[in-house]
Amino acid sequence: MPGPAFLRGERLALHTIEQEDHEFIHTYWNNPVIRDGAVRPTPLLRDDVSEWITPARGIHFLVCLDDTPVGTALLIDIFPEAGNGELGYWIVPDHQGKGYATEAADLCLRHAFYDRRLHKVIARTFSDNEASQRVLAKLGFEQEGTLREQHYIDGEYRDMNLYGLLRSNWENTALRMD
Repeated sequence: MPGPAFLRGERLALHTIEQEDHEFIHTYWNNPVIRDGAVRPTPLLRDDVSEWITPARGIHFLVCLDDTPVGTALLIDIFPEAGNGELGYWIVPDHQGKGYATEAADLCLRHAFYDRRLHKVIARTFSDNEASQRVLAKLGFEQEGTLREQHYIDGEYRDMNLYGLLRSNWENTALRMD
């Protein structure tokens, strides 16, 4: 059972992550479909989950549909003095394509911009991850650059796109939830 709901959206809620949720994270992070699109495409060992979600690394949420986990959303590398941080998310394969990543990311942004008072949030995607790029575009992110041959995966180098979103741009998006 997920921890308490931290934020609620139209269909989803972001929950705190409890010890019993670690198995869900471990299982799906290592799923090739999830890992292939992940910025950190390395295996996550069962014992590493606690370290991965530590508050020192950022804020991690369990994305739930009717108290059933369907993914994670996170804000990492938060620098309050600079007013920025980085957004990440993934949704399990059976629930992809339903707008859950967009809703979960928007909830994370609400926390970043309103509760944490950040000025800017960045996100990174592999250049061939069109689904994630559509999520970012819907939320108002703009591509700010490409990190050429940034990661070596499965015998080849892959480019990574860097996106940025200012609070003022996010507040003007049609998807913003109040």
